[in-house]
Amino acid sequence: MSLAAGNPMGRAMMITLFLELIAFALAIPVMTQLAGVQPLTAAVTAGGSAFLCLLAGGLFRTPVGYPLGWLAQIAGLALGFIVGVMFVVAAIFVAVYVLAFVLGKKIDNTATAS
Repeated sequence: MSLAAGNPMGRAMMITLFLELIAFALAIPVMTQLAGVQPLTAAVTAGGSAFLCLLAGGLFRTPVGYPLGWLAQIAGLALGFIVGVMFVVAAIFVAVYVLAFVLGKKIDNTATAS
């Protein structure tokens, strides 16, 4: 599940991953201070999700970048099982990510048809 090289929506998906990186990294202190999650649990889960976003964004132009990006979306949603509000935060990012992918596929199909 990837887009053709040069598709502008690929850049939008990559930017979404980097914005998720910031949100998930900032979730660590929120999880510990406001939700009472143990610091190690917050660091491993939210930090791991943030690192996955960084890795996926950095490798986005390679064949492994797209699968890692989808995995990062799942990891973000999984944070909601620890702190419920993360379901909402991650769902917004998933919606933007999926929308960019769908629009990118339309661009690819239009380019192939012409």
